[in-house]
Amino acid sequence: MKSIGKSFQFEILENETGQIIPWVAFMMIVILGLGGLVLDGSRIMLIHRQLQSATDAAALAGARVMPDGDYRGSALTYSASSGKLNASTTYSASAPVVTPICVSALKAQGLPCVNSASANALQVQQSAAVSTSFMGLLGVKTVNISTASTAAMGGSNTPYNVAIILDTTPSMDYTDTSCGSNQTQLSCATKGIQQLLLNLSPSVDHVSLFTFPNIDASDASMDTDCSGSSNPTAEPYTFPSKTAKSLSNTVFSTGSGKNQTSTNVTYQIVGFSTDYRSSNSSNSLSGSSSLSNAIGVGTGTGGSGKHHKSSGCSGIQTSEENTYYAGAIYAAQSALLAEQNLNTGTQNVIILLSDGNATARQSDMANSSNSNSNTTWATSSGTYPSWVGECGQGVEAAKYAATYPGNPTKVYTIAYGSPTTSNSSNCGSDVGRGAHPNISPCTAMKTMASSPQNFYSDYYMSGGDPACQATGLIDYSLDGIFKAIAYQLTTVRLIPNGMATTTP
Repeated sequence: MKSIGKSFQFEILENETGQIIPWVAFMMIVILGLGGLVLDGSRIMLIHRQLQSATDAAALAGARVMPDGDYRGSALTYSASSGKLNASTTYSASAPVVTPICVSALKAQGLPCVNSASANALQVQQSAAVSTSFMGLLGVKTVNISTASTAAMGGSNTPYNVAIILDTTPSMDYTDTSCGSNQTQLSCATKGIQQLLLNLSPSVDHVSLFTFPNIDASDASMDTDCSGSSNPTAEPYTFPSKTAKSLSNTVFSTGSGKNQTSTNVTYQIVGFSTDYRSSNSSNSLSGSSSLSNAIGVGTGTGGSGKHHKSSGCSGIQTSEENTYYAGAIYAAQSALLAEQNLNTGTQNVIILLSDGNATARQSDMANSSNSNSNTTWATSSGTYPSWVGECGQGVEAAKYAATYPGNPTKVYTIAYGSPTTSNSSNCGSDVGRGAHPNISPCTAMKTMASSPQNFYSDYYMSGGDPACQATGLIDYSLDGIFKAIAYQLTTVRLIPNGMATTTP
């Protein structure tokens, strides 16, 4: 009996069956806890990603309407705050903190810090308190998360058709030493166009050059072949159709019968081109491009003997007639519509540089005394075409382009020494007449721009009018202006938050 009892006792003491159960129970608690942490962590990460996306959307929406739009309101609309477009039922986000910033790196690239915001980018910050499930058992009821996003006003390429309209009237021969010694306004303007072309993207941006006065179409190549032998023949202003959807030469006819002569006249010097640079990454203009030749940087292929230029072109030169830009605007708009039809998905742009003082004489225009009935005549009516109300006609032409149904054209204007009524008379032919009576050259250039931020002014040359300034007092040389326009021809984009170093 004793031996039997002893064996039973030892069996009880030595039997380890069932001792794993406490460990299993403990590990199950640990695994469930870790699983709960993973679930809570995954949910927090998902909500953080959603909040970041909403913050990105808010920054992009706000930057898109800068500098003059309600960027704060746009950012709020696209934020994750309650009742807004990116609000969520799984978390509650605070109202966004919206901060306009001036990023020096963007400014150096040509994106100015301008206007009411004095900024070129927008930073948006949002936060949210996320309730937990399993972590609450450990005393962590909520986890606070925050996100930030910064969007530049521009920088992402979009495809454009760009029509540059350049004033080549005699006033462009005036000296402007602000872009170098012994430089004329025309040479400074062409150098500015060079900066524009260096900052556009030839893979997507098609560029054409127009000038006024118009010229004999058969002579246009003289501005692009670098021969240096002679300049195109300037003709009296002719008047393209206001409603044309493609560009065609206008006709200037004189005489009748056997003595009748007809000349094809054009405002377009170079058709839409993409060969101005060899690639988007190239940092120089192509030496074989007609567009490069026209603005004085090509090597050219024309001319021989003493007229041949082995390097460099003189480019376009000034003509005789005085300023009248309405016809050039209508010509450029018709050409843009045709180009856009060939390139689906592109947007149209006009860039007009002039002093804005339209002063063409009746004799500078095709009229009943210097042309026959085969030519559209200018009249004294004050509406296009007319030698009365010339600045106003330019305003109406630009408005027509900027509000074209379905395909509005972005119109940029550069006032180059444009006078205001503070120190000069109004546009002479508009005094008390026309669609915009008593308008000044500076006001005409401002009004032609399709939005306030599309107007620029360079008044630094001798005789320039400091009263003619762009919104936000943008003090730029022509080089800086053309760089800024090139940057505006891009769309908003996100940039690293670390670039947001300067707050106005």
